[in-house]
Amino acid sequence: MRRWILAVPAVVVLPLVAGCSTTTTSPAAQPQAEQPSPPTVATLVGLGDSIPAGDGCPGCTPFVELFGDELSGGDALPVQVANLGVGGWTSTDLLDSLEPGEYDADAVRDADVVTVTIGANDFYAELDDYLDGDCGGDGGLGCFAPVLPELQTTLTSVLDRITELRDGQPTAVLVTGYWDVFPDGDVARELFGPQFLRDSSALTLRANDVISEVAGAEGATYVDLFGAFKGAWGDGDPTGLLADDGDHPNQSGHQLIADALSSAAVGQSGSSEASAFTSSEWSPR
Repeated sequence: MRRWILAVPAVVVLPLVAGCSTTTTSPAAQPQAEQPSPPTVATLVGLGDSIPAGDGCPGCTPFVELFGDELSGGDALPVQVANLGVGGWTSTDLLDSLEPGEYDADAVRDADVVTVTIGANDFYAELDDYLDGDCGGDGGLGCFAPVLPELQTTLTSVLDRITELRDGQPTAVLVTGYWDVFPDGDVARELFGPQFLRDSSALTLRANDVISEVAGAEGATYVDLFGAFKGAWGDGDPTGLLADDGDHPNQSGHQLIADALSSAAVGQSGSSEASAFTSSEWSPR
């Protein structure tokens, strides 16, 4: 998917070819193509589930807004933020919301930067089977196996739909993974035990592999949250980054996600500042 297209179209100047006459004349002034005016504001749209929505953390500023603030610094364009995360949404719900005429579709059509956090809720339909010991399969996670290719197909359609809505306009799409698709930290340990934490981490890594592969294939930028929350080896305890329900980020967790997105923006912009991602030199339209 061709979303990050920052190159300025080259202007090709064809030389005038003189005929056989020895008389020279000044070439007529050529009309200059009218250049589009740069935007006066950049638009960030956050799509996904309860994580971008900020659920489970009353009074918190969700990471979408925090990321928008970081993009607005320095000489950057002001960033208008539309946080469209909805608690409980699956990847199918998100895809449906991008149908022509839907509010989310209209918002994405005007978005210069889009974040996508989706997929965790796709696995919840099978959680009871796992908890009852009826999941089966490799590592006791067999009941979740069919969800992975379904997520791959649906997420691919989501990113394709974003491209269609943007209709060739330069767009930065950043797709996050998860630190865990289920509750984590002390809450999960007390409710379900240490084996649940190990199994949930294994499932999350499989889900993140799917999300990362789709993002790469579709030209989007994958943003790893597993390592951000649990460290490079994946053995860290994320409790201090989670809300009281153990399922959603607290304010520190939201800030960490915003910082991870900003790091990805730094990589894309080639600058040391995330705000260069939406600098006045970037003309997305």
